[in-house]
Formats: sequence, structure tokens, C-alpha cells
Amino acid sequence: MKRFNNLYKYIPGLLLLIGISCDTLDQEPVNQIPVEGAIVSSRNAERALQGMYDDMQSDNYYGLRYLYYQDTYTDNLQHSGTFNTDQEVSARRINPSNLQIRNTWQSMYEVIRNANFVLYSLPNLIDATPDQLIAFEAEARFVRALVYYDLVKVFDGVPLVTSFTDRIENIDFQGRASVDEIYDFIIAELLFAEQNLVAISSTPYRAKPMAATALLARVYLQSGQNDLAAQKATEVIESGDYALQTNYRDLFTVQGNSEMVLELSFTNVDGDQSLLAISSDPATGGQKFYLRPAFFNLFAESAEEGDTRFAASVLQEDRLRVFKYFRSATNDDHVPLIRLAEMYLIRAEANARIGGLLGLTTVSIVNDINVIRSRARLAPLLLTDIPTTEDALTEILIQRRFEFAFEGHRFSDLKRFGLAADLFLPAEAFRVVWPIPFQEMEVNNNLIQNPGY
Repeated sequence: MKRFNNLYKYIPGLLLLIGISCDTLDQEPVNQIPVEGAIVSSRNAERALQGMYDDMQSDNYYGLRYLYYQDTYTDNLQHSGTFNTDQEVSARRINPSNLQIRNTWQSMYEVIRNANFVLYSLPNLIDATPDQLIAFEAEARFVRALVYYDLVKVFDGVPLVTSFTDRIENIDFQGRASVDEIYDFIIAELLFAEQNLVAISSTPYRAKPMAATALLARVYLQSGQNDLAAQKATEVIESGDYALQTNYRDLFTVQGNSEMVLELSFTNVDGDQSLLAISSDPATGGQKFYLRPAFFNLFAESAEEGDTRFAASVLQEDRLRVFKYFRSATNDDHVPLIRLAEMYLIRAEANARIGGLLGLTTVSIVNDINVIRSRARLAPLLLTDIPTTEDALTEILIQRRFEFAFEGHRFSDLKRFGLAADLFLPAEAFRVVWPIPFQEMEVNNNLIQNPGY
């Protein structure tokens, strides 16, 4: 009976999705979700697709917590405040009952649900051409793939929900797909998107074909398919569509700049706000995220060697604060989801891993590393400085830590390098994977908790 009652927790969200008034909740019986007419035109579909990006701006997702948690759960950031939910992440002791993790889970699945709704509605469009229909499908599938990647890298296997239902009794309580199944699904989605996305704007605020190629490079690298990761990264680099910013700070002061393959745009209109700046600004109220002293000191040492990323990323006042996001007055800092610099380091890492059996670093690997070092105003490395692939991988991880600090990469980097377990005592190494939220398991009896929790 409890599971039946909990089902109705999902009904308001489903009704909200299709724009039904609150008065509908008073009608009985509530056993069907009337979706006909919700998306019937190309204009409706465009607005729905834009809405998926809006949903990703939630402060449970890229607007604050999911993004900062990738650094807070590791060795870059720490929480300073009274919220137990954030403190558990900072202490790397997340409990399954953590309500913030549950809110993040739900926000991510809301984006997936909305993508599924777009796909469900496409046959109803009365004015769309075949080319428009396939482009709409490609963008919805791209966003869905991105969210599933964000889920799998912290939770491992999750329910793979790929369809939208218009009847409440058809809501399926799925078990967890395996990690391999999730990665296979993500890759298939992105390959489709790569072939069928259409560049509808010159700005990087909506996915273009190269966004799918770049995300494939990231996914292939994380899943150990290094040859394909290097291939896709090269395609982005050689496309000519993007260019590194000469000044690292311009990445964050110049919104929509030429290095951004995909950027989440915040405009501070109708609740469209980023909380990243105020959440590390001691002059504002609320919960805070500051740098861990050891990371600050390590970054400062790199600055002494000329690294301009330090001053562009962090600020030492009375606290060690994030400066990469700095618009505390307007709360409209954009979030870089994918940028060109990542492709150089993906290619360098993939090639180093491919060449690991030989054990020797190649000139091409060093050159890719030096693209990033040189932009940061660090002295370029010689082949003799990192003669082995192990040396190269160590250098790549260091550069990724400084280059992408607070952009959501640190946790997955440590997992890929096999170093995430070092953050925990041996008895708690299971915490390299986050727990499935207890509340979700109460709703869905088919979910199985991650080991150790």
C-alpha cells in the first residue's frame, strides 16, 4: 500500500510538465494524463527543447549543488555552513537519507522525463518537416545522454527510462541498468545526435553536432575506449569551429566565447539564476563552499611558476573563495559544460593510455599538454621532462585539476585514474559511488542499493 500511495508523489510533476492547472488535481478519477495538444507545433517543440536546458539550471543540478559537489566530494572544495546535507558531501560520508542527493536525483530525472516527453510528442507535430523532426529528436536525445552520463558517473547503474507514458497505471518502476548498459545507451544516443543535430544559432547555448562529438570523446575516455576518445577529440580540435581564448580569465568574463562547445546560459530572468558566485562569496548570506587549504596552496605554487589560472579561478580574502564564478550581484554566471581545452587533454590522456604498453611518451602527447600549459603561461615541457606515459598521465591529471577546477570534472577524473578510493579509509572505499536515495527506494522496490550503504 505504501508503494501505491507514493506513486502519487509523481503525479503533480507529470501534470506540471504538460501545463495542466492545479484545479485538475481535484478531478476524479485521476488515472490518465491528457497530453494530446501539449506539443503540436514546431514552436511548441522549440520551447520544450529550450526548457530542458532551463531545467538543468536548477540549483540542485548545474545551478549549484551537483556541479560544486564534484569538487566538494573530492579534494578541491569544502562546505562551510550548517546544512547537514552539504556537510555529508564535504565529509565524504553521504547517507542514503540525504535529502539534497534525493533532490538532485529528481532534478536530473526531470530533465530526462522532459526529453522523453518531447520525443513522445514529435509524431503529433502538425507543421514540422522531416528534417525538423529528426533535428528535434537529436537534441532531445543529446540532452538525455548528457544527464545519464552525469547520473552514471556518481551513482553507477541507474534506472534507464526512455519513454513517456500518458497513463498513470503504466508508470513503470524499473530496476537499475548496469553501468555498461548505461554507457552503451549514452553512446548510441550521442552517435545519433552527432549525425542529426542542427546548428540553430551561432551561440554555444544549444547543442550542435560538434557538442555530441565532444561529449562522445569524454564518454569514451571515461569508459576506457581510448582510441575512440582520441579520434573524437581530434575531430573537434580539427573542425575549426572553436578556438582557445588567449587569456584564461576571458573564459568566464566573456560569455559565449569561442572556446565554448556547450555553455549553460543563465540570464537572471524568471528565476533563471546561478547560485555559484554567492555560494563562495563571504559577503553574501547562505551556505558556502570554499577551497580546501591544501588545494589552494598547491594552486598557489603553480601560480608562482606563472600559472594565470590561479588568479582567474580563486580569490583569497578572509576566506579561500571560488572566483571563477563571480557575478554575485546578478547571479548570471554561465557554466561551461564542454570547452575546447578539454579536447586537448582528452586526446593527450587517451594517447598516453593507448601507448601505455610501450611506456614512452610521444611528441604529440607532450604537444597537447603544452597547448594547455602555454595558455596558462607555464613553461612548455620537453619530451625529457615526462619521458614515460606514467609521467604524462600524472602531468595530465595535474593540468586537469587546475584547468577545470569547479567545472564538475574532479570526481570523475579521480575515478578514471583509480585514485578516488584514496580519499577514504579502506573500510569506506565503497563511498566512491554515491548511495541511491532512500526515498527513491521507498517508492521503487525494484531499486537495489549500492554495496556498503
